Amino acid sequence: MTAPGILIVQPWFTAIGHPAQSTLNTAKVLGKSADIGYLVSAERGSPFDELARELEKYGPVWRFRAANTSLRRNTVLAIFALARRRVPTATRVVFLDADLPVLAVLWPLAEKLLPAVCLVSTIHLSGPETVCQRAVKRWLVARFLSRPGRRMFLRTEELAIAWRTALPEVPPRRIETIPSLEIPEECSPGNPTTVSGPLRLGIVGQVRPGKSLDWLVPLFRENPELGVLHVAGTFTNEAHRSSLPVLDGYREFDNRFLSEQEMVAIAAAQDYFVAFYENWDTRMEAASFFVAARADRPMLAYDDGWCGRMIRTFGCGILAPRSPRPGTAFFRALPRRDDPRYHAMQEGVRRFRQANSGPDRRREFLDKVGAASRSV
Repeated sequence: MTAPGILIVQPWFTAIGHPAQSTLNTAKVLGKSADIGYLVSAERGSPFDELARELEKYGPVWRFRAANTSLRRNTVLAIFALARRRVPTATRVVFLDADLPVLAVLWPLAEKLLPAVCLVSTIHLSGPETVCQRAVKRWLVARFLSRPGRRMFLRTEELAIAWRTALPEVPPRRIETIPSLEIPEECSPGNPTTVSGPLRLGIVGQVRPGKSLDWLVPLFRENPELGVLHVAGTFTNEAHRSSLPVLDGYREFDNRFLSEQEMVAIAAAQDYFVAFYENWDTRMEAASFFVAARADRPMLAYDDGWCGRMIRTFGCGILAPRSPRPGTAFFRALPRRDDPRYHAMQEGVRRFRQANSGPDRRREFLDKVGAASRSV
């Protein structure tokens, strides 16, 4: 295969959850191109083989054997695959996920074997606290980012501000935001729900603690006049299953793995998408917002962080305080499907979708990862 100009690396392709589908969404938005290649942790015949083969529709794909779902170990394996020239050398390398300290330690060694690479960047999903609580890790990451040809991207402005504040010695241009390419242009909004019938609210995707299931399910079970709370998805591990006995015997629990198309279809069958996340870094974006946007459904979320800012900016849902938790009065007051206020929120959802999709977002992404100079 010819060496691509940009190589997108996903060491966490085989992790449970969103990484593989997010990589595929990114490829769909970037479009078919021989100049953009992908290196992913997926073996042929593995459960993720189908997604990796679909990825091949958009550009050349190379694979490496994943040790497990450990981001740290798989970052090491991905760098080894590059350094051993298992992949034609690109000029720009973009890690969609990476263990930052591992990248900071190994990349200075790997780049000696990869002289063609003029820019390496990584997209990081969380804040600086874990790295900065250890002086050695902080020093390694700050040294890595301070050298020319290195950049770290964050998904939200909240996280970018936190990282710039935590690492003031790093040039600000090395720490920037980058668009999330989670809404492929071929997606079509969900069909409207019928006006009649009870209000329907959905929690779709990974079933785990922190999604308020422990109190929402009993609330709706004990107050059926509020509507129907539909839960769809599967547990990420056995510990999560045992921590949520409230779902045992719950009639509105669709316990199965869902493709992204199925998630969007189920979301479209609801009136609201629920994102009352607890024990959550509120500076992070929520993937559920992009699913709701593709389904044309307003969100319910707590009034803080990125989620709160999105709903205030676009008018794409309703916010609630964290304390006290939303109760029966909150849910009874939700605008119904035939209410002009509901239609106004759907317009807000469309504004959010337009702001987070389309050729402008694609160009911004490519401009940032392709800023090809060691002086950057």
